[in-house]
Amino acid sequence: MAKKKAAPRRDFNLSAEVREILRRNRSFTGREALEALKKKFPKQPINENTFSVAYSGARKKLGIIKGRKVRRRKPATRSGAQKRSAQSVDMAALQAARKYLAEVGDPDTAIAAIKQLQSLQIS
Repeated sequence: MAKKKAAPRRDFNLSAEVREILRRNRSFTGREALEALKKKFPKQPINENTFSVAYSGARKKLGIIKGRKVRRRKPATRSGAQKRSAQSVDMAALQAARKYLAEVGDPDTAIAAIKQLQSLQIS
């Protein structure tokens, strides 16, 4: 079975009309442009969401507004404090930590002791 012919195109092109309105008056807000469009085509149904997309695109095409740049944050692998502590530990501190770990026995006990010591010390 053959396909049906496409319906004849209407004389109304929303994007072209919005561009034409903005060419005449570049300072129109979205609401003003919508009112002007409804005044020009009173019998034409206009979806406001579709109009706002066409309005935004027309402003970009005419150079009235440029697209906004969105800055994306890079995901943090380690927090700043962890980076600083990893960079600032010198060899003498590492040797002292190894000696302490050998005296205590296991790393979990050593960490617990250090945390208790830290909570007892008041700055």
